[in-house]
Amino acid sequence: MSDKQLTFFDEDKKIEIQKQIENLQRELDYDTRDYPISYLVDLYKDEDETVFAPKYQRQELLWSLYYKSRFIESLILDYPIPLIFLADTLDGKLEIVDGLQRISTLSEFLRNNFELSGLKKLDSLNNNAFEDLPDAEKRRLKSKSLRIIVLKKSTNNETKRELFDRLNTSSLRANTSEVRLGREFDNDLMKLIRNLATNEDFIESTNLSEGRLNRKDDIELISRFFAYSHSLDNYKGKVVNFIDEFINEEGKNWSTEKELEYTDEFVKTMKFVNKNFDRGFQKEDRNQTPNVRFEALSVGVNLALKENEDLIIDSSTVTKLLSSDDFESWTTTDAANNRSKVYSRIEGVRDFLLHESK
Repeated sequence: MSDKQLTFFDEDKKIEIQKQIENLQRELDYDTRDYPISYLVDLYKDEDETVFAPKYQRQELLWSLYYKSRFIESLILDYPIPLIFLADTLDGKLEIVDGLQRISTLSEFLRNNFELSGLKKLDSLNNNAFEDLPDAEKRRLKSKSLRIIVLKKSTNNETKRELFDRLNTSSLRANTSEVRLGREFDNDLMKLIRNLATNEDFIESTNLSEGRLNRKDDIELISRFFAYSHSLDNYKGKVVNFIDEFINEEGKNWSTEKELEYTDEFVKTMKFVNKNFDRGFQKEDRNQTPNVRFEALSVGVNLALKENEDLIIDSSTVTKLLSSDDFESWTTTDAANNRSKVYSRIEGVRDFLLHESK
């Protein structure tokens, strides 16, 4: 084929690409608006449901009280929040494409349906509802404008769902461990946790994939190890809140003695597991270390070693534990973070090892 023919082909291909881009761009037409919070909430709760959630969003899990409180706190402190996406419909209503939890949280708060809880910055607002705010702050919150992207009514349903999917899944949002690592970067306990993540016995016995390491799951596992080892009695069923509060409080009251104590127990526990459990914390049938399995074994072993530093077990004891119906029940993911289940798996492993120790 001649250079001239190749040029014609390339130009035709470019024209085809340009046409496809322009056609698909026309599917998404929108304008930008600023709605006061009070106005948006009124539209969401009026008789006509002027602002409404489509069926594909109504089954979404609602935010916990902690996340609702954090969102309200961000607004009061004038922190930036993500855009809300609505879509104009043929009957003049506005369909929520992205932002249902934010809008519903605002509606609940302005109607005094919940009290703020777990706030670290504005801690004076904990246990207060909207009606308890100073009058000036109530007016400011209601009049604060939110930036809204409104899709034109010509936007088809497939494009709306595509946008919803891209907004919620196309980028990896920071998980709780990544957020905690960033927030507590200068926390002395978090510094120790980062250092201990390089422990060879820990790395070998957990065998975390590159993806999990990139998501800071090693930091999450070690954070859970210390929190459950030292503050199990304070666990109320909310893992994120529990770990956050433990890291924060321990970091404030850190000492050289604590650093030595925490380092020693972690190193001894990882060495014990790596020596006595052929597959470390991994499941028997796959190279995977689930959080619940790590919690049960690591914290259970740590607590057992604290009671008996000369703890000795053999391979038959390990097999007996891991193949038992109790261990299967303790480490299933169903209601895994239920308070009683967390206690059962940690104390169950501890008691089993102490009873079977040679």
